[in-house]
Amino acid sequence: MDKNKKQVAASLLATSIVVPMAVTISHADEENIQQVNINEDNTNQRSIDYRSITGNSVNFRKGPGTNYSSIGKLNKGYKVEYIGKSGSWINVKYNGQVGYVHGDYVSTSGNSNTTPPTDNSDNTVKSTKVVNGNSVNFRKGPSTSYSSIGKLNKGDKVGYISESNGWSKISYNGQIGYMSSQYLSNSDGNVNPPSGNTDESVKSTKVVNGNSVNFRKGPSTSYSSIGKLNKGYEVGYISESNGWSKIKYNGQIGYISSQYLSNKDESVNPPSGNTDESVKSTKVVNGNSVNFRKGPSTSYSSIGKLNKGYEVGYISESNGWSKIKYNGQIGYISSQYLSNKDDISSGGNNENIPSSEKADKVINFGKTLLGKPYVWGAEGPNSFDCSGFTQYVFKKSVGVSIPRVSRDQSKFGQSVSRSNLQKGDLIFFDTDGSNNGYVSHVGIYMGGNQFIHASSSGKKVIISNMSSYYNNAFVNARRVL
Repeated sequence: MDKNKKQVAASLLATSIVVPMAVTISHADEENIQQVNINEDNTNQRSIDYRSITGNSVNFRKGPGTNYSSIGKLNKGYKVEYIGKSGSWINVKYNGQVGYVHGDYVSTSGNSNTTPPTDNSDNTVKSTKVVNGNSVNFRKGPSTSYSSIGKLNKGDKVGYISESNGWSKISYNGQIGYMSSQYLSNSDGNVNPPSGNTDESVKSTKVVNGNSVNFRKGPSTSYSSIGKLNKGYEVGYISESNGWSKIKYNGQIGYISSQYLSNKDESVNPPSGNTDESVKSTKVVNGNSVNFRKGPSTSYSSIGKLNKGYEVGYISESNGWSKIKYNGQIGYISSQYLSNKDDISSGGNNENIPSSEKADKVINFGKTLLGKPYVWGAEGPNSFDCSGFTQYVFKKSVGVSIPRVSRDQSKFGQSVSRSNLQKGDLIFFDTDGSNNGYVSHVGIYMGGNQFIHASSSGKKVIISNMSSYYNNAFVNARRVL
């Protein structure tokens, strides 16, 4: 290298050291320093590392902690530019703004390049679609973090290639790019719903069981909301797939998460469901003054009280409630208050085992599932979502039945303060943003400030520390052993 080139390289090296010091970076560490490539022609070109957001409604914050205000929300699939790391928080750039996202919600691998990652998949045009909005961005990639190739207006026709996570891959004027699916309609004018069963005939009436539930244009949180539905609203049920129900409400067709729908009959009368009332086995009540109810929830009135040692005819079980026959009457009892008759008489794995031993059984069984993949709506044995994991572990390890979804599990059993947590307790979190007490995640406390859970961000069953991101996301805890 000649003298002039050495001087230029030295100048560049000095600049790479001095410039970051001239900018106020209050949360920087070693990983915040970007790599700079010095080419032979002495030009600088930063290698851009594109990464993906792995969750929905993830806070994009001004600093590396939940005490910093949110700049906005990022959704699954959004591409961000990786800048560096501060503890468990990732410093990223999105849509021209720099901020922080918790590491649980940013992919660990990205594409280092000066252009967004390319897609080598099939680019065959399947059909023609029509743009239904004005000045709609035609982008280089499937998120708003990608730059715009240009604007398309209402009535423009495009070649439809494929769709994923609310973004359609299209061909227009010889170029391949992406457009938000909500701005595309079929050539007959209908807004582009997901492909599949086009039958829109109403099969039955169902009732919304939650408040401010999003009624969406498509079957995922990436689709925009048509409006909000509240508890007690009646809707026309059309079909269900992958945890989303296609419904009709107020003349509009849309989608709602199936967990927020109940059968109409269940809201007033006990569910008809399986009408088989034949007794399958004899079980024994393991608690005192246990309510024997007309239906499978605490909202149903009590027929009477059953005490420890009472024998009942077991008929069936669903969502943590057992249908039983006692003294000639059919009713329901919370499954946690029932034990197998043999377990009581032989000192089996239920009533006669101390709670600490049961907790060890729960935790040890949960550990055998470490690494199993996270799949939304999965209940095991080969994949789980968070509440499917906890339900499966308690049922298989100690025979305790708990409700299916986390919000119901958070009301099950006995309330426990955070300072009194014990091994085997269920712990609940709000992972959807600011902690307003809404339960969206659950795990099993292992002691030592650790818990085991099926993590959507980790994409598998893992062990985490409560002192991490989850410290400020904690909502409550329940003891079921």
